Amino acid sequence: MSSFRQNDRLRTCSRTTVRAQSRMDRAIGSEAAAARSAPAAIVADIAGLAARHKVEGDRLRQLPPALAEAFQRHDVYRLILPRDLGGGDVDPLDYLDLVEKVARVDGSTAWNLAIGAGSGLYVGYLPVERSRPMVADVSSCIAGAYAPFGHGEIVDGGYRVSGHWGWASGAAQARWMVFGFRVAAQDGTDETPPEIRQALAPREAFHVLDTWHANGLRGTGSTEYEVDDLFVPSDMTFRVFLDKPKHPAPVFRLPGAFFGSAVASVALGIGHGATEGLKQLAVVKGRAKGGASGGNPLRQQAYAHYAVAKAEALVESAKLYLDDAIEAIWCSILAGREIEPAQRERARRACVQAAEASAEAVDLCCRAAGGHALFESQPFGRALRDVRAAIAQITLQRSAMEDAGRAAFGLEPLSPVF
Repeated sequence: MSSFRQNDRLRTCSRTTVRAQSRMDRAIGSEAAAARSAPAAIVADIAGLAARHKVEGDRLRQLPPALAEAFQRHDVYRLILPRDLGGGDVDPLDYLDLVEKVARVDGSTAWNLAIGAGSGLYVGYLPVERSRPMVADVSSCIAGAYAPFGHGEIVDGGYRVSGHWGWASGAAQARWMVFGFRVAAQDGTDETPPEIRQALAPREAFHVLDTWHANGLRGTGSTEYEVDDLFVPSDMTFRVFLDKPKHPAPVFRLPGAFFGSAVASVALGIGHGATEGLKQLAVVKGRAKGGASGGNPLRQQAYAHYAVAKAEALVESAKLYLDDAIEAIWCSILAGREIEPAQRERARRACVQAAEASAEAVDLCCRAAGGHALFESQPFGRALRDVRAAIAQITLQRSAMEDAGRAAFGLEPLSPVF
């Protein structure tokens, strides 16, 4: 074995050991954790409910009541938070697997799961006396957007913020809203760039609008919200992914690419679901020659063979790449090391690659399904709409891959949270 392969194997073993030890440490002496649902049980229950209620979610344009109740029953919103905040302390890689498996059944449900659990990480930037009561029970859902669409003015003790934001997935279930805003420079000149901050405030402080009329991911309730002249205490504001978290738990040190990996996992699950749909369709269409042309049944068609194999290869390889990139970052955090720039660059590439590979996989399956892809009884139309909606998320767009390319050339990424 070459020295390169030996070193690579040692790195892999070291990472596996770090994660295994971390899981063991978290598993010891926790009666609360024992009472929680295991990720496999969460998948089984929520995926089953999603299969039965996804059409209702499309009609309501938000998470259906049965799923909203299941999210609280399984304590989804505190899934990856540390135990001292009442969280489940679920390993981030297990969380990504959970999201991906639910997305095989319904992208909207998985999206709300990914955002609902992942948004809990915002509380790590707050003083513990603020964060602990915010996540004191199973209804502690956070929704909103960290993009700085608001405007803030410095006042005694904090800020006065006004603004209009969008993409508040899960707003109907939220108790707290996150929102980004810009603070004008205090020197009165245009030369100093405005400071960008994020904040958390109770949902009832905002006017939540009914604007989510979308083709894809209809059941996510990713609507808009606004506020005028809201006072926000200074210690309820932060600079996400830029400030040092105030809580010492390792999970709060995960970078912005982790958020990207969660929504990329939704895309991966949608892609996987499309390949399974094509296999099931082939069983039905394979019993007799299909169509007026009297052509070969689907399971005998060479293009269908290529499409299902290529689609599976795209999704499986992209998931392995994404998991490996995030695991490398997580193991560095657990070992007390700084996240290397090359690790951030790789994670960004992996997120976009996962999204684009998933979209290609769905396209292949839709084409192979032929006219059957048009019917609502088949999963292909929904998969096509949902995966296109998923990859429109800013962390999965082409600009994120371009930032990784800038870093590869030794240039500064354009995103401040790269």
